[in-house]
Amino acid sequence: DDVRWYLSHYLVQKIQSLLFDPNEVVRYIWSGEMEGFLYNMEENFLNDLEDQHHRNIIDETNIRSTFQEILVLKKKRQELR
Repeated sequence: DDVRWYLSHYLVQKIQSLLFDPNEVVRYIWSGEMEGFLYNMEENFLNDLEDQHHRNIIDETNIRSTFQEILVLKKKRQELR
């Protein structure tokens, strides 16, 4: 649940960055890129992290930093309740 919240937050940031060009938002949705991101997003995210770690693209410090961001967003979400 926390990872999905984090990824949803990331998605909102991406859409906000595209809002300067509404056609880009439409393209992002129409092309299926957004659907691809949403489909199994939690599982895909964790698999990507693991794959990047095995290929030495990221290290444990990067992974810990990512999970720290997830925890920060979790706390903010709990404040919304």
